[in-house]
Amino acid sequence: MTDMEKKFSAEWMKKTEESQGLDGYNAARLLKEIGERGGVSVAKRALDRNGSSENFEILKKHNRLDLSMEALVVKGEYGSLFDDSEVNDCLELLCECGYFG
Repeated sequence: MTDMEKKFSAEWMKKTEESQGLDGYNAARLLKEIGERGGVSVAKRALDRNGSSENFEILKKHNRLDLSMEALVVKGEYGSLFDDSEVNDCLELLCECGYFG
């Protein structure tokens, strides 16, 4: 795992821990997955499978999309970890929800 991948994982875990208090948010399983597989791998699987992260709708409901995986994926410093279509899909989803970083 590269330093950038480790940084992505650490930042996502921090955001996930911050989200734990939100009603309906399942942090334990996500933290375990990120710890075992790495955040980039977990993110890519979520995007392939669902087109969004498992807790996206919960974060949207609480106006906390800043804590979402999607907001991390579109962050400029992590652009090299994802292909253009993954970044664009996340950006489109965030924009549709009125989140512009």
